[in-house]
Amino acid sequence: MRAQATELTLLDNDPAVAAALFADIRAAIGRGRDRLEPSCLLVLDIDHFRDLIEDRGDEPARQALIRVAQTIVAMLPPGTPAARLGSDKFAALLNATGLRDALRLAEILRASLAGAGVKPEIAADPLSVSIGVADAVGLHGESPADALERAGEALFRAKREGRNRTKVAHPPRPILTEPKAGP
Repeated sequence: MRAQATELTLLDNDPAVAAALFADIRAAIGRGRDRLEPSCLLVLDIDHFRDLIEDRGDEPARQALIRVAQTIVAMLPPGTPAARLGSDKFAALLNATGLRDALRLAEILRASLAGAGVKPEIAADPLSVSIGVADAVGLHGESPADALERAGEALFRAKREGRNRTKVAHPPRPILTEPKAGP
């Protein structure tokens, strides 16, 4: 099962879809290690989602999730592995994609959502997301959980710095091996 992005899979908080995304990340890590073909991982969530639920109720929050799912499916390349990780958090794996292209896609996604709003027919109904981007997935021996953690840290940095922005994760730390004894 691939974690291919469809509106239905992104709205369904199905652990099997998240597990498929982890498998896709694991495969990308293998490709990166074998062919020096890095991928990028996007993790995003809706800004002020809890406030939206508390202030406006469950239906506007559900509409926000639908808008995010629709935009992810529309904006990312077909077949992009993606999943809803819980509540209002989503992740997408951009296979064989360098940082420049990943940032461009993340910014298009962020700007599209900011312009759409929860209900697109109401101009004063803003919706924004913060996005973390982890690049070089697969080049340094990190696990899928490590890659998600790096992207998540960048996401939280975007939130701390004002929300409605995209931040890049710090590079992964290479796995150090013992030096071989020389002659």
